[in-house]
Amino acid sequence: MRKFLMITAVLLVVLGILLAVADRVGVHYGEREIAERVAARMQSQGITSTPPEVAIRGVPFLTQVAAGRYDEIELTMRDLKGGDLPLPLLTVSAFDVEAPLKELMNDTARPVAARVEGVATVSYADLVKASGLSGITLTSAGDRIVEVSGNVPLIGRVSGKAEVTVVDGGRVRLRVTELRGVAGSIRQSIIDAYKDRLAVTLRPPNLPFELKLSNVTTEQTGLQVAFAATDVQLA
Repeated sequence: MRKFLMITAVLLVVLGILLAVADRVGVHYGEREIAERVAARMQSQGITSTPPEVAIRGVPFLTQVAAGRYDEIELTMRDLKGGDLPLPLLTVSAFDVEAPLKELMNDTARPVAARVEGVATVSYADLVKASGLSGITLTSAGDRIVEVSGNVPLIGRVSGKAEVTVVDGGRVRLRVTELRGVAGSIRQSIIDAYKDRLAVTLRPPNLPFELKLSNVTTEQTGLQVAFAATDVQLA
């Protein structure tokens, strides 16, 4: 009896290892297939970036395959081209993705996500470059507020604040709200007249998965840009 129990225990351990290996192999295969399909769909939509990197979250993977529903699929895209606002890195999370096993097997699956969220961080240096406001630097100064400092033509050294907002149905607007010169350098009325011209509106690149700009926040590392969409076909 003891021998039988030992053999059974060993078999169960081996079976568990085999299932774990099969699960991980399945994940890698699924990630590769999704990456290829997403890349093809992005190309057909004229979206330019490096090939997407895919990570399927949630375990066990094989259970998700059998159910035809995946908890979360994370996609990472780098160096998105187009638009006025650079997105060097875009991370997208697709939640509650439906892809029936039968359709996957006969290559007719069109995975659909109930919710998709994306986030990208734009450095303040890249934001300044995109805005064309040469000679200044930006740093975080609160909720959607950045500190402005530097040298501007004909005025000299200045400091102040600017606000960053979402406008025009999916664009980022940077507008200087306060601007001061060094003591005695130039009249404030001239600085105010110059300040009123310091507003730019930037358009993000074409985005996959019907993502729309939903929010911006000013973090220490840069401007964090958030996107969202619902009921999206991934590939």
